[in-house]
Amino acid sequence: MRRMKLSSIAIIAAFCTAPAMAADFYAGKQIKIAIGLGAGSTYDAYARTLVRHMGRHIPGRPEFLNVNMPGAGSLKAYNYIYTVAKKDGTEFGTGHRFVPIMPLFGIKGTQFDGTKFGYIGSANREVGVTIAWHTSPVKTFDDLKKHELIIGTTGAGAQLTNFTSVLKTALGAKLKVVYGYKTTREIDLAVERGEIQGRAGVSYNSIKNATPEWLSQKKISILNQMGLSKHPELPNVPNILDLVTAKLDREAIELLLAPSEMGRPFVTPPGIPADRLAALRSAFDQTMKDKAFLADAEKQKMEINPMTGAEVETLIKRIYATASPEVVARAKALTADGINTSKKKNKKSQ
Repeated sequence: MRRMKLSSIAIIAAFCTAPAMAADFYAGKQIKIAIGLGAGSTYDAYARTLVRHMGRHIPGRPEFLNVNMPGAGSLKAYNYIYTVAKKDGTEFGTGHRFVPIMPLFGIKGTQFDGTKFGYIGSANREVGVTIAWHTSPVKTFDDLKKHELIIGTTGAGAQLTNFTSVLKTALGAKLKVVYGYKTTREIDLAVERGEIQGRAGVSYNSIKNATPEWLSQKKISILNQMGLSKHPELPNVPNILDLVTAKLDREAIELLLAPSEMGRPFVTPPGIPADRLAALRSAFDQTMKDKAFLADAEKQKMEINPMTGAEVETLIKRIYATASPEVVARAKALTADGINTSKKKNKKSQ
């Protein structure tokens, strides 16, 4: 009993001293945030909104520096965070939610083990949608089997690319894809200019945040949604899981959709000191409840439905641990068209 009491006291003492240790470290420091998409993207908006408020909750109140690092569907940023970023708690980042599980599919270019990042948390959970511009003849998902829709995407790690391929391979959607846009904002502008006709896999929340007039002025048709569950605002829009009949295809698509639960994850390099990861996680959790942050997010029409860093870490480890070789192989087959083609083409060649 005496040993147990001493052990409990030691654990409590460790938790109590962690904030003080972090405060000593972070005082006067600057934290660099690598953002795996361009300025104006919803990932960028979430990151910049977070860091406007998160510093108040980190012991020592460090300053923040945002660095946009788009490229290869956020793969460039994740590789940087894992291999180059300082492992002392002064750098972390964010990017496309699918990228942390790319090694599971053997996608070339990954330089990390997705289970070894330090996960700080995610501010929301996401449901993707396929959209068609109002001038297109495509108004429903059934129309996609009759009329070709020209859509745009970025790189191999992007949900846009993965689910473009899934829609074509599993459901016979007639999609002509223009690859190589550097940022999601470029894709939006291309849609508005008439260069392309829509997007597949774009987050519904991104539309609400970045181009709300598309919804209010009925400039787009929402053809289907892509999530483990439907978005509450889209009860009558079919979910991709409702459209798939083959059992293996459904299981493979569920695997591909699993990262949507963590929305826009913030990650640190592997191996940062435990007290600093704990300080960042605690600050993130406190920020999610911060009235000033919530008001800022509401003003920008951002959905806030957070996951803690521990929850995100658990999700990633569960994905890696439970995905069977058969399901992974089918998921790879469903996304192969987008992954292989996006490396060979760019928007100038279309």
